[in-house]
Amino acid sequence: MRKAFTLLGALALGAAAGSLSRPAAAQAFGNQGDFAISSERLMGVYFYDEDFTSTNIGLGIGPSPSSIYHLPRLGLDYFVIDNLSIGGSLGFVDQDIHRGPTNSGALINPRVGYALEFSKVFGFWPRGGFTYRNVGGDEEFALTLEAMFYAAPVEHFAITFGPLMDLGIAGTREEAKNFALVTAGLLGWL
Repeated sequence: MRKAFTLLGALALGAAAGSLSRPAAAQAFGNQGDFAISSERLMGVYFYDEDFTSTNIGLGIGPSPSSIYHLPRLGLDYFVIDNLSIGGSLGFVDQDIHRGPTNSGALINPRVGYALEFSKVFGFWPRGGFTYRNVGGDEEFALTLEAMFYAAPVEHFAITFGPLMDLGIAGTREEAKNFALVTAGLLGWL
């Protein structure tokens, strides 16, 4: 009888410890009221075409930018209801190349997304919106689509990865076409 109580006590203690270390509501990403902060496009493989064509690869570090679309950006998203996010990303650049031109610019990308959880660790967060960029006086509006997957090894932190595209639809120069075979970033949420 004593062994039965010890076994039941051990099972209860194990179940309680398991629920304390990974509460279901805290781990899940995309709950109503979640606020996500991300560092996006930190590395990847990009194919770019505007006034010139380039392929940029950065594995472990960001790719050598030929476009503001390749630069890392800050993402801010809020989940207004379960799974549905509204937000965007911001990016700024100020280049002073030795013996070359000075180039500065910014972009803003308002977007909407929908997070689909496959498990407590993996999910899919597709997002779409428009990007406005202004670099050295050249302006462009682009359609931006991102098919981001996420892997959350610990609570409130994930690694994002997946393909994306930025398609210029109007601007002062030839419209850009930027595709990423894969890009990666970091994500945290409150």
